[in-house]
Amino acid sequence: MFDDMLSEMIELLKKSGNEHWTNWFQIAYDFNQSGKASESYRKVLGAYGGMGSFNDVFWNLPETEFARLEYLKGEIWNYAKANV
Repeated sequence: MFDDMLSEMIELLKKSGNEHWTNWFQIAYDFNQSGKASESYRKVLGAYGGMGSFNDVFWNLPETEFARLEYLKGEIWNYAKANV
């Protein structure tokens, strides 16, 4: 579930053209895939909050993809927060 959400979000981030956040969440995905779930959750949570954070970025996506990305952002944060 967490992997699937991260994978989908990474694809949307690629479409948006934001290399920094694509790479950030790819690292989180890779941590999780290699059995380092707690490192993955910490990496995810580190993206949120503060100036210049993941929450502050404008996503250049069509409306439906933008809405899906916003949904995934919340779900991924909630999952990581509950499992860290």
